[in-house]
Amino acid sequence: MRSLFLYSIPLALLILFAGCSGNAQPQKTVTANGAARIEVLDFHTTHRCKTCLTIEQLTKGLLAESYSREMKEGLISFRLINADDEANAEIVEKFLAFGTTLIINTVKNGQESHVDLTSFAFMNADDETKFKAGLKKHLEESLQKIKA
Repeated sequence: MRSLFLYSIPLALLILFAGCSGNAQPQKTVTANGAARIEVLDFHTTHRCKTCLTIEQLTKGLLAESYSREMKEGLISFRLINADDEANAEIVEKFLAFGTTLIINTVKNGQESHVDLTSFAFMNADDETKFKAGLKKHLEESLQKIKA
């Protein structure tokens, strides 16, 4: 009976907090700069493995090959962010990017929505064709969102 009571306290707290945030939309926030754009965010740790470096290389390669015009226009940007650097703590927390994380953040009308491609990136980093095709698919979807 005592163990049932101990389990019911955390459950009650979880229900209470979940109820308070019923209208929350964690992947959408208002930004100060409402310009439509796509941010490709590549988070990494200080000590990087071969796969992490490959993800960066393939991402930069695709952006240069297929989106150079959009990059020059500022419609798409690439940012490499050290998640271990305290100066980046706010953006790391915003995107829950603890360690290597690949994010496409789409901004339109002051609203942000993002897609976390970390699992995809790690599963496909050893297949350049598949990696670039998948990343391109997500970038094209983001471009459609901001052009709509």
